[in-house]
Amino acid sequence: MSRQAPGTMYAGGLPLAPRVAQEASRWYVLFLSGAQTEEDKRAWRDWRAADPDHERAWAHLALADARMRDLPAKAAYEALSAGRHQKGRRKVLFAAAFAATCIGPALWAADRNRWLRISPDYATGVGERRDAVLEDGTRITLNTDTRVDASFEAGARILSLRRGELLVATGRAPGYAAMPFRVDTAFGRITARGTRFAVRLRADAVHVALLEGAVEIQPSERAGAALTLAPGQTARCTRQRVDLAGPVGAGDTAWLRGELAADDMPLALFLEELSRYRPGVISCDERAGRLRVSGLFPLEDTDRVLDAVGRLLKVGITRRTPYWVVVSAPA
Repeated sequence: MSRQAPGTMYAGGLPLAPRVAQEASRWYVLFLSGAQTEEDKRAWRDWRAADPDHERAWAHLALADARMRDLPAKAAYEALSAGRHQKGRRKVLFAAAFAATCIGPALWAADRNRWLRISPDYATGVGERRDAVLEDGTRITLNTDTRVDASFEAGARILSLRRGELLVATGRAPGYAAMPFRVDTAFGRITARGTRFAVRLRADAVHVALLEGAVEIQPSERAGAALTLAPGQTARCTRQRVDLAGPVGAGDTAWLRGELAADDMPLALFLEELSRYRPGVISCDERAGRLRVSGLFPLEDTDRVLDAVGRLLKVGITRRTPYWVVVSAPA
């Protein structure tokens, strides 16, 4: 189980800078006041998209919404309801900053125990990868935007994948080797036997790629429908069934090297995959989405990847904002 430093504010399992917490509180109090303008709303959306920590901070305040409304909302509203003229706006922003500085940290501290119960043990932000060694010697690598819990209780070793993708290499530390090891997801359970395997949680299923050893995959809502994989095989598991999905491909492991692999992939799907590694939105028109792309693309600079795709496929890359990219087929 990961340990968190006392007094540090966390969201999504990662520490938050006090500046980020204060900014989130400032926005929240402004919205509580009802004095926000359309310009404020656009700036707020840009702020949330600018950094994964901003989105985590905002999500945390949303979880604490009922408590915030009970404690500071009335006073905040009275302080912030000074009107919409320029002088009133200055009062609004000053009061919001004051509330963020004085009230926000208190709310975070009051909500800390609840937050610790719901935050994951291991997490990564958008575009981040992370390695960790568990107490049994198991090594895990988390891909972008991933949430994992770890439990070593009741004679079992259990990882709960809430979101994202990870690679698991099961450990054999003394006292743990005889304990069963599994990864639980919303769609099914993957039981490992001295194994190295990757698990990706999608919207409609979980994808498993076995590199070494053996795993048994059991759908969550259909007993007796388990499937055992051999090395080099992949499977797709829904709540009702699990099926072989072909051999392990470059796309199953390229992310471990910081790359995105494409083999005659529709551009729409490629951009969907690329968007996992950058904040904001990438959209494309229907004609562009049907084009095909192949290659290995380094993920440390997704803007360079977009520019390379533009040159390769002769498509337009339009950056409406740093967090909104439109890809269009040539006229």
